[in-house]
Amino acid sequence: MNDRMKKVSLLLSSHGMEALLIATSPDLRYLTNLDPIDDERFKGICIYADGRVFAICPSLCRDEFKEDLDNDAHIFAWDDAYGVASAFEAAFNEYGIPRTLGVNEAVRAADILPIAKKYGIELLPARKVVGQVRMNKTPEEVERLCKVGSLADEALRQLVDFIVPGTSESTLKRRLRDIYESIGGERISYVVATGPNSALPHYNKGDRVVGERDVVLIDFGGSHNGYRSDMTRTFFVGGPTEEQKKVYSIVLEAQLAGEAAVREGIRACDIDRAVRGVIEKAGYGPFFTHRTGHSIGIVGHDPMPDISSTDETVLREGITFSIEPGIYLPGRFGVRIENCVAVTRTGALSFTKFPREMTVL
Repeated sequence: MNDRMKKVSLLLSSHGMEALLIATSPDLRYLTNLDPIDDERFKGICIYADGRVFAICPSLCRDEFKEDLDNDAHIFAWDDAYGVASAFEAAFNEYGIPRTLGVNEAVRAADILPIAKKYGIELLPARKVVGQVRMNKTPEEVERLCKVGSLADEALRQLVDFIVPGTSESTLKRRLRDIYESIGGERISYVVATGPNSALPHYNKGDRVVGERDVVLIDFGGSHNGYRSDMTRTFFVGGPTEEQKKVYSIVLEAQLAGEAAVREGIRACDIDRAVRGVIEKAGYGPFFTHRTGHSIGIVGHDPMPDISSTDETVLREGITFSIEPGIYLPGRFGVRIENCVAVTRTGALSFTKFPREMTVL
């Protein structure tokens, strides 16, 4: 059992779980380095509170599991002819039937409900169990997040030259992807929203073209060496209106206030309050329609914490998350500014350095 799995096993009893089942997911990759194809066949590991571990996979994945798990887990393989139930039966005969079993979000009901019914197992949601371990980043993980953030900075610096009137949102997406891959990045995702589309926080189309005087919101993240970036900047083509200048200054003030509030011992909801308070004081509270931020790590949205008004997680050194206030005026325009940061002994360490001041192109 490796150190990450050991940390998870030590948490199970406090969550009322005798064991935890983890299917193909970022959780599985984080704990074992396994990243199998996520098809209809169940694959995963089961960690017991006493430290024992077994793995279940189809026979066609046995060698892959053996290579990555080494001696960390006994592997129970199953054939298509007999189904995954045969592997669970063999595993429970050897390891014992847990009365309470945590399941991570990737465990499908179709796979586990028949097993739970047959053996009388109580199923418990376990999103925060592995999340608690993933939340606390090591110095090496923070260093990787800094590196992937620097790639995002460089990609956006190169993209700016292509944000010109007549260019479509979809063209900017393709250009951003090509730039990011050319500098060593992987698996990019993005929002490119112009004009009134920038008022849609998770806009996902690409038909509109940049106008002579326009707003261009770019929110993107990519992977490098197993970790993700996430950043947002809002640009103005041809010069902003007075209202756009006002809204941008409010969002920038809110984002800076959020970063300034970061320190050990403060709660996640306190960061949200610092950010949201700036926007509400300026009279735009109803137009800030989402939480202040999300965790980040091996995926763009790690399980915890949420930087929201209800999350009372106490921040400690190594916890990483986004601070991304926005104001969205429906049918007109939106502004969002996002950095991802790590909690350090001296405050917030930002992973991205691209200027936050208003950029007019």
